[in-house]
Amino acid sequence: MGLQRLKKLGKFEMEFFAVISEEEMIPLCEKYGVDWCMHENLPLGAKKNFGLQQAMKKDFDYLVEIGSDDLLKDQFLDIYSFDKDVFALSDFVMLNTEDGECRKLTKRDGYYGIGRAISRKCLERVFEKGKPGIWSNDLNQGLDNYSTFFLARLGFMETRVKSAEPVAIDLKSEVNIWSFQRRRGLEYSIDKALEGLSEKEITAIRQLCLVRVESESLIDR
Repeated sequence: MGLQRLKKLGKFEMEFFAVISEEEMIPLCEKYGVDWCMHENLPLGAKKNFGLQQAMKKDFDYLVEIGSDDLLKDQFLDIYSFDKDVFALSDFVMLNTEDGECRKLTKRDGYYGIGRAISRKCLERVFEKGKPGIWSNDLNQGLDNYSTFFLARLGFMETRVKSAEPVAIDLKSEVNIWSFQRRRGLEYSIDKALEGLSEKEITAIRQLCLVRVESESLIDR
């Protein structure tokens, strides 16, 4: 992820924190210096709220939300001014790892949490209200919509920020809660989608798409 490179450059003082559900993920977190907590995967709302509660024990100004299948480019943190309580990306790329097809989603396509930044002041207000977090503990879907409207009811409206090109990618596969949707968003080039990522990231994504396509071709035969 690009943020790891930004951390090494000292551009921002950052700490990474993961909410995991499998013990196999512990070595990976330790390899990259990512602090973690453990919680069962479902309900997803309860898992995310637990992670948020644990994260609040740390000292930070803003919490940036990144899903396990999300990638943020180096340019990501350049587009937020960090002078409001909730920032969200105006658009991002949805990439289908089954065939490499991409769609660009914009604010017309709904609310989404990828790359959302929330101030500590905002989150403290949530817990002062006696809430377990910004999501419903019972939810497995619709978490972005729920949290957006929940924060708005508390008076924290999100500020959507647009960049010249999308700086976030959501990698889709058959195991995602929301699968790749060809009727949403606008057609987008995979070459443009991968611009700005490291060679290692680009190679891994292209190989993933290639392996899936070749596997399907062998099955068809």
